[in-house]
Amino acid sequence: MTEIPIRPIVDGRARGPALVTRQPINFTAAMCKVPNILPSRRAEIRDAHHELFGRNVAGRVLVFPSCIGSTHTGLVLLDLVSYERGPAALVVERCDSLLISGVVLAEVWFGKSIPIVEFEDPAVYARLANDVEVEVDTGSRVLRILDCPVPAA
Repeated sequence: MTEIPIRPIVDGRARGPALVTRQPINFTAAMCKVPNILPSRRAEIRDAHHELFGRNVAGRVLVFPSCIGSTHTGLVLLDLVSYERGPAALVVERCDSLLISGVVLAEVWFGKSIPIVEFEDPAVYARLANDVEVEVDTGSRVLRILDCPVPAA
């Protein structure tokens, strides 16, 4: 097991398979498409320009550098978290208020939340790959890689 230091932004603990990208995510472009809207309510990345196109974020620990896009980002995450189809956790290199707002509002309004943490070491990308089992624990301030880590390049 490998432990990577993190900085808690929204407290919590979560475990799940990693979904990793080095590309920033525009949550509005990625999630506000027909397949993700009623009645299906899927949680797929539908931005055709993103490397995670077609991947479902539900129950995954989403690891990415930052979010880009509009103020609608918070509403997208509010929807995902409140309907329990969002990521298990967000592990981000550079967090901003747009990314945090939806998760905080879901916690306040609906009593549902997911942990959000920041990491500083870009070696995280070399240590993680999609589907590797990870655990986010804001109490101990670590991201645990539970599966065999990917060899560093």
